[in-house]
Amino acid sequence: MNPPKLRIAIAGCGNAARIHLDRLLARDEVSVVACADPDVDAARELAARATERVKSLTVAAFSDHREMLHSLEPDALAVFTPHLSHYRLAMDALQAGCHVFIEKPLSTNVQEAADIVGLARGRNRKVGVGHQFRLCPSLIEVRRRLATGVIGQVRLVTAVLSRPWLATLGQEESTWRFDPKVAGGGILADAGDHLIDTLIWTTGQPAREVGAIQSEWDPGIDLVTAAAVRLADGTPVALAISGISPRSLFSIEYLGELGRLIVTDTTLEEERLDTPRHSVVLPESRETIDGNFVAALTRDEPLCCPADQAMDTVRLLEAISRSASTGQIVRIL
Repeated sequence: MNPPKLRIAIAGCGNAARIHLDRLLARDEVSVVACADPDVDAARELAARATERVKSLTVAAFSDHREMLHSLEPDALAVFTPHLSHYRLAMDALQAGCHVFIEKPLSTNVQEAADIVGLARGRNRKVGVGHQFRLCPSLIEVRRRLATGVIGQVRLVTAVLSRPWLATLGQEESTWRFDPKVAGGGILADAGDHLIDTLIWTTGQPAREVGAIQSEWDPGIDLVTAAAVRLADGTPVALAISGISPRSLFSIEYLGELGRLIVTDTTLEEERLDTPRHSVVLPESRETIDGNFVAALTRDEPLCCPADQAMDTVRLLEAISRSASTGQIVRIL
């Protein structure tokens, strides 16, 4: 007899939810049981998309996630809402006995993130965070090479992320990402969250001090953030995140005593004292963040990014924002 399927409900039915829904439906061990969104038409549309792809599914649509949790008692809730909603959705799901997947960031401030981690531990529930860059072969390999000392002690890291999101203003799916009052952090906490998590995860070093400045566009929309960061081992980092680039870019360079590594989300180059700069051959990417979450629940495999690990990213995001708003260097405990 086949084991019962993992019953997953979805909260937040925009573009991100559509992408993740298709990945979830591709897994035989998953049944998507419901969709919730304050815009109930969006929930109905996503539910219809699910039943169109898997004819045997019955997917309910709700305008209230609490009603959905109470009525259906799903095994897990997947959260794809704007960032400011993450906390309440996660806490309600955990209190209802659900495991939780949260599209990054975990939350918009450290206290809320700590509450989620604490409740998950108390209820013995798993919370995975959508830092899917941890599954990129290039970043997995750079993390391994740094850990084994291929370029010696790292003395400097420079990290850049840019997105051409200024051109998307007026497009409903993207404009909220710019505005901290709506998104909870602007582009820094949206795409920038990927860069910051990658920096901490690959080096294995949380941040301890930061000084930052931001360029804004009235009324306070986040355009560019630049920060100088000191990691726990003393390594300095130059960090830049932009929403006004003509093209997308994700790049981190690690400068060590014996050479350097230059990594993007798809490539890795290495240059050492005795070896000219060259591309490193990488395996194909096989795992998705959704598949990792499902495997953690059905086969007890490790989560790619459990909530407690995402805490360091939230701490640095909050410190960068505080430094930029006050003009002061912020120390992270």
